[in-house]
Amino acid sequence: MQETVFVVKVSKFCNLRCQYCYEHRELHVRDVMPSETLERLFAGVDSFGDELSGRGISPGFSFVWHGGEPLLLPPDYYCRITEQQQRHIHRYTYRNSVQTNLFGINTETVKYVIAAGWELGVSIDFADGVRTNTGGRDSNGTVLRAAEALRKSGARFGAISVLGAHNRNALVDAYDWVADFAEGWRILPMFSGGPEDSLSRLRLREEEVVRVFCKLFERRAGAKSHIPIAPLDDCVKWATLKIAGRRVTGDVLCDVLDNIFVINVNGDVFTRPFAYDGRYCMGNINTASMPEMIGSETYRSCRLKILGRKLRNCAECEYCGFCDTSPMHEHGSVTDDGGRCVVTRRTIQDIERELSAAGIDRAVIETWARQQLPIPPHPEPDPRESG
Repeated sequence: MQETVFVVKVSKFCNLRCQYCYEHRELHVRDVMPSETLERLFAGVDSFGDELSGRGISPGFSFVWHGGEPLLLPPDYYCRITEQQQRHIHRYTYRNSVQTNLFGINTETVKYVIAAGWELGVSIDFADGVRTNTGGRDSNGTVLRAAEALRKSGARFGAISVLGAHNRNALVDAYDWVADFAEGWRILPMFSGGPEDSLSRLRLREEEVVRVFCKLFERRAGAKSHIPIAPLDDCVKWATLKIAGRRVTGDVLCDVLDNIFVINVNGDVFTRPFAYDGRYCMGNINTASMPEMIGSETYRSCRLKILGRKLRNCAECEYCGFCDTSPMHEHGSVTDDGGRCVVTRRTIQDIERELSAAGIDRAVIETWARQQLPIPPHPEPDPRESG
């Protein structure tokens, strides 16, 4: 099954002013996605699933509720979402998750989404001075305490951290906290869109980002408990496949459908790499269906630009066929300096060297690689076929 993800911006309004936030221009705007827009989205899910099935994709759906701070909204808003989903989505599986700063949010809304079985992602950077409220009060300590209390109450969540100059020396030390309280960890290097003066101060050089990922790889290897870390786990997987010589992807330059769509408060729809770029707006969910949008010339131009990234990066890369090319669909995946994929490639290289130098038995690496394969391992030859 391939999960199609809708990142839904229910409101840009937020009670924090994180210095790197790409939504910084609209954090004061209190507009909320109307119920009618949500109704249009859910009413089209089954037909979109049918379209994907017709293209050879076995679809499931994920709704990521995003902001701003989505949990400032009252519980009734999310209750209506649940009711609309149940009324409209019948033929395909779906799940809900919400990303929150866990700072001064509506406690009744938190209780509702937890009781409804929604997944939670909590934004924590493990550093002071960058994530403050409108009055300048720092949020880090408050969020850590709230997250600890949430976990002790029985709720589960994943941690999400934006990696920058403010916390590059703190994330490795934060591993034990994440392992104790969270189900997993997603670490996002800063990308463009935030205030330029802050970004110029907080953004790390590519080699510094690679260094943090590699230190986390080493820290986790020696830890008492192992938690998933994205995107580090993908790099480990691709390094393992490379060592074992197990290519798993077909033609990396094939024109594949993107599977992550961003829906703005007003209903405008974008593919993830081109979010908020008006030149690549696919349409509006209030007036066009998803099958219509992925059949449009605008969507075709998005796919062609991704293919261009792959031509510049993937075709001649030593990890071609081991990496699944998903980094080409990320914000900031290609640098301005020569248009090359840097962070992912160098991280894989360093992990490959670490694994090779560790003297791990080749059979163990082969076992790890087989666990990553999307198809069963090559069967042993049938002795009846030998001549």
